[in-house]
Amino acid sequence: MLLDAGAAGDGQAETDPHPDASRTPGDWIARYLARHFPAGITDLDYAVITHFHGDHMGQVRPSSRMDRTGKYRLAGVTEVAESIRIHSLLDRGWPDYAYPSPITDENTVNYRRFVNARRDAGTAVERFQPGSSSQIVLRHDAARYPTFVVRNIIANGEVWTGERDATRDLFPPVSSLPAVDLPTENMCSLGLRLQYGSFRYFTGGDLPGAADPGYPVWHSVEPAIAGVIGPVDVHVVNQHGSMGEESDAFIEALQSTVVIVPSWLPSHPAPDVLKRIVNSRFPPLKRYVFTTDMRNSARVVIGQRAAQLAAQPGHVVIRVDAGGSQYRVFVLENQDEHDIVVAAYGPFMARNGVPIL
Repeated sequence: MLLDAGAAGDGQAETDPHPDASRTPGDWIARYLARHFPAGITDLDYAVITHFHGDHMGQVRPSSRMDRTGKYRLAGVTEVAESIRIHSLLDRGWPDYAYPSPITDENTVNYRRFVNARRDAGTAVERFQPGSSSQIVLRHDAARYPTFVVRNIIANGEVWTGERDATRDLFPPVSSLPAVDLPTENMCSLGLRLQYGSFRYFTGGDLPGAADPGYPVWHSVEPAIAGVIGPVDVHVVNQHGSMGEESDAFIEALQSTVVIVPSWLPSHPAPDVLKRIVNSRFPPLKRYVFTTDMRNSARVVIGQRAAQLAAQPGHVVIRVDAGGSQYRVFVLENQDEHDIVVAAYGPFMARNGVPIL
């Protein structure tokens, strides 16, 4: 399963390309996938797009190449699909892409052309179903892994209640809201929890933490969903760790031992976010924080707290042992395609975070 495949293509030098600029982001992602597929596997069972922003699905430019059929441009996930077959594609908007209002930006229009073309070619396209534990399932030897479950937690403000597949709405009906208060694209992100044995992992796109000043309290999504996510071993920091994320309620409920910041802007992670993660009094008292990138300008602003990161930035890989009772964390060099391990942590016992000596 591939969760997001972005390409921020606005031309601003917000991060350095990794490994370098000789290929596009979508091409690098496809090559990474191909290197790490299990033996004999060449396709993706699922691609899941958390929300419709270019750094999560692909930002097109006039120079972006057209696909083989000439129907859409290649950037991010659309480029990945050019070389790797996707059997099922899930997002928050299919089929009408109209919540909370019609989505008509250039990147989403291009993505919809891609969706239509892929459907014609046999890809199954589905709307992500909050509450479901049967939409994303193992398609290879599932009987060997009876404890593997992907629970859909949230999308479009519809959140699992924790009971069977039932959901509730966090957001008021859009018809009752002024345009300025409508849910933002980030607020509509989908989130899921993966479980295997005792191991649990949560990721939620760009779901926001604290509401912006002056906006309704219900714009604060993290505190509203933290309890239903429950304790996990690993979680990906929402919205790249920019400003309002990692609220106290979120940190306290998830109790993650390993925290991954998918950083790429000079403002990732925000100093206050990193402070809340590493200095929290909520268990576990020892957290291991990893980043995918760290601009020098970000290090200057963060200061000494940057030294509390567990390892240098790179590809952060979580390997869960058979049965799901323990896991390990590896960081791979991202300056080339040799995937050299530059840091290793664990094994950790799943769900209590105790390092196994």
